[in-house]
Amino acid sequence: MVETPITFGIIIPARYGSTRFPGKPLANILGKPMILRTIEAAQKAAPDCGIAVATDDNRIAQVVSGHAEVIMTKATHQTGTDRIAEAVDLLNWDCDVIVNLQGDEPFVTAEQIQALLQPFKSQNTDIATLKKRMQNDELVSNPNVVKVITDKNNRALYFSRSVIPYNRGNTNYPYFRHLGMYAYRKHIVKKLSLLNATLLEETEMLEQLRWMDYGYVVRVIETEHEGPAVDTPEDIKIAEAYLKST
Repeated sequence: MVETPITFGIIIPARYGSTRFPGKPLANILGKPMILRTIEAAQKAAPDCGIAVATDDNRIAQVVSGHAEVIMTKATHQTGTDRIAEAVDLLNWDCDVIVNLQGDEPFVTAEQIQALLQPFKSQNTDIATLKKRMQNDELVSNPNVVKVITDKNNRALYFSRSVIPYNRGNTNYPYFRHLGMYAYRKHIVKKLSLLNATLLEETEMLEQLRWMDYGYVVRVIETEHEGPAVDTPEDIKIAEAYLKST
């Protein structure tokens, strides 16, 4: 039997305001704004799909114009998922899955995109995301690094800023870092944006716990690739060094 391919589009939510790094999408990485590097990486990884940037800022829109479709969204969105839900309504794309690629992901690969799409070949998947095995004990204990554990079918059991699981038995259980790249079935994106915040989400400050609280199935696929995260101005030098080495 020939497998029906999953059709998808990529939406990049990009806002100018950021507590740790205002204007981050426009930060210069080797002479080019980061948001443009993200668009180029997405185009290289998935050359045949639609790519749009969802933003509420005219400065970002002007930079992106001519490189990807621009969707102007409300400034009141609390999460990237909310912004994507509005963009989905405005775009009216005919596809099965929406990929949420953050504007600070200039190193996304085709392998990561395909890993995100793989779980949707099964009907029992609402949302997919990625994880990478950690070798560094400092990362495992760092509350800024989100950890994830899954069952044997790659279904997320829990995401946490704490060390999970606690290794009381002194086993060789692997620790995985969650990578904040998502894909959703198109028809559920709007439903996710209408969910009320939950206490668990507010406790850990992790939106994906809201989805799990409401019973949505989140599949977590392992990837070997992870480019450097750009969260602060200091991370730009790390990103530039990584870019020079690839």
